[in-house]
Amino acid sequence: MEYFYYKYYKIILFLSLFIFQGLNPMEYIFTALHNHTLFNISLMIKIILLILLITNFACSESVESNYEMIHLGNILTQVEELSVRDMGELINYIPLETTNESLIGKRAYVRVLKDKILVGSFQQPIKMFDKKTGKFIRMVGAIGQGANEYTLQDEIPVFWTDDVQETIYVQTEGSNVLCFDVDGNPLSNICLPDDFPSLTAVSQITTENKLYIYKQTLFTKEDYKIYMYDLLNGQIKKYFSNSDEIISTDFSQMPLIISGYGSIPISPSCHIFSLKGNKMVLFHTENPCLWTFNREVYFKENFNDTIYQIKGDKINPVFVFDLGNRHCSYEDRFNIEGSQNKISIDYILEGKKVLFFVFRTNYYHLQESKTYLGVYNKHDKSIQVTDKPYMIDAKNSFIIEPLQTATSDGQLVGLIDASSFTGNMNMENILGLSEEDNPIVVIVE
Repeated sequence: MEYFYYKYYKIILFLSLFIFQGLNPMEYIFTALHNHTLFNISLMIKIILLILLITNFACSESVESNYEMIHLGNILTQVEELSVRDMGELINYIPLETTNESLIGKRAYVRVLKDKILVGSFQQPIKMFDKKTGKFIRMVGAIGQGANEYTLQDEIPVFWTDDVQETIYVQTEGSNVLCFDVDGNPLSNICLPDDFPSLTAVSQITTENKLYIYKQTLFTKEDYKIYMYDLLNGQIKKYFSNSDEIISTDFSQMPLIISGYGSIPISPSCHIFSLKGNKMVLFHTENPCLWTFNREVYFKENFNDTIYQIKGDKINPVFVFDLGNRHCSYEDRFNIEGSQNKISIDYILEGKKVLFFVFRTNYYHLQESKTYLGVYNKHDKSIQVTDKPYMIDAKNSFIIEPLQTATSDGQLVGLIDASSFTGNMNMENILGLSEEDNPIVVIVE
């Protein structure tokens, strides 16, 4: 709203300059043009500025009407408990079967297909479970360097799904991507072309046989930030031209790589670079800044407050977070000074009814960083935020950890650790779980 009033203020200010001099601006323009009498340079400059401002105002309004503003700046004074029941009409809990073969390790994250659940975890291959019963089905591929085997990234398998085509993709060495069908059977592998960026540490999704990646600029720079590779015809498209500068390697201290650090469950590690000039870079590998909803592709990069839709050959803004005085400009994103009260949005999941998002304040002061969970209702435009690291399901007395992923049709999915689940229950353990069991999958529709 501040931007809106400011534009009006500029126009009113320049109009007042004409009125103060007893002139009707539009009448003056037309008369002067007709008589070729624009000899007053001062007034002529004002007229040009006025026309440009009005034109800019009209154009800006047409762009603004195409996206929704999410006013988050003052909401931190109104934190409350966050109910998972406000995010969907149907909540399902699926305990995953616990056997020696199906055991899930630490740092687990989940993906789902139509009737399958897939879980990756620390030093474990991808495990497949039945989505309805939670019964273990099989392992998908294996850890190694042979046929249908994949290497781990920071001790975690990196995989994603095309839930429209029902295909599983697993990152491995080099430019190769392993493919498995909905039942975990191997398909032909993908060998990406040399002119396509490496998949190591990048964000990626695949939808309807198109692979999209987002590559953040660190020590090397691509001309664009988003690349699309058509798996059927090999065509490459590029989006979002890159004007970022590469990061200097003149560090103020040795870089750190911390596995599992931060509030992004599917990120294997966080790379922390301390730069001279009181600057810092936090780089989360596999940062989920790309997603699909209703078969459309969206993305939001860190410290850019806009959610974009990739449509054809264009990118269009669809949501903008208004962070007020907690906004950090993209140019200042690495500055430690002044960052204490700023907001950094870590990731967003889009459901049928809501946008679920996780954000932090004081993000460069690692010991003092504060994490929040937020929900934006796309229907009534309301916002709810909690400073607790969980949501609640009061109906079942369950405490739910932050959701991890979403499907293209808007199912929001997360994992609840069994020890946390049983320890926080305020009623009888209706699922019959022990602290040593596999996690529980929660699906919000």
